[in-house]
Amino acid sequence: MKWAFERLQRYEKRFCMFNDDIQESGGVAFGRMLGTVRAQDRPLTDFMNQKIVVIGAGSARLGVFDNAAQAVSRMAGAEANP
Repeated sequence: MKWAFERLQRYEKRFCMFNDDIQESGGVAFGRMLGTVRAQDRPLTDFMNQKIVVIGAGSARLGVFDNAAQAVSRMAGAEANP
């Protein structure tokens, strides 16, 4: 965890990198969050209105939060620019 984010940011433009704690855990959890919205028969854009609680500050938890924050940002941009 100590170096994971720093190394991803430093080398992501030069090398194809993947950190399973940050990116895999974040992607899987994010997929489950979107699945929960769909299971409630709501459109995926309703994800922006959901409350998300992330417990802990490990790299996997921060990856979940990062994926969710990026998705909300993109969804908000898509709605602002139809």
